[in-house]
Amino acid sequence: MKNIYEVFDDFEEATTKKDRMDVIGKNLSQTLVDVLQMTFHPDYQWMIKEMPDNYKIPTDVLPGMTANSLISQLRKLYLFRQGDKTAESLTPQKRNSLLLQILESLEPRDAEIIIGIFQKDQGVKGLNYKFVKEAFPNLIP
Repeated sequence: MKNIYEVFDDFEEATTKKDRMDVIGKNLSQTLVDVLQMTFHPDYQWMIKEMPDNYKIPTDVLPGMTANSLISQLRKLYLFRQGDKTAESLTPQKRNSLLLQILESLEPRDAEIIIGIFQKDQGVKGLNYKFVKEAFPNLIP
């Protein structure tokens, strides 16, 4: 199974909507669905909007050899969701500390996907609300 960022690379290289749909279909996973939903569903609003200033991109990380996976870290994003009681109870310092732990435990490109979720934009050409709504009619309103 490909990493989500590899799926996004393939998606961006596709030249037609049909090709983009094929990329999504061939790489469909719960992780991909979760990333798309958290990125584009309007009910997901985030307290974080950008990469923390003190985030240091790991330079000694080999692809596939990080301490954590994107799927395991997606489960923790409730800690940054507006309206979540636990998230609301965290101080900004604690929230920043938790975010740094999550980001630094991932491959840099996976960390970018987390920030893309918070920004509601993965920065992938052609991947937007309209496309996701068409590809997954029941995923987002």
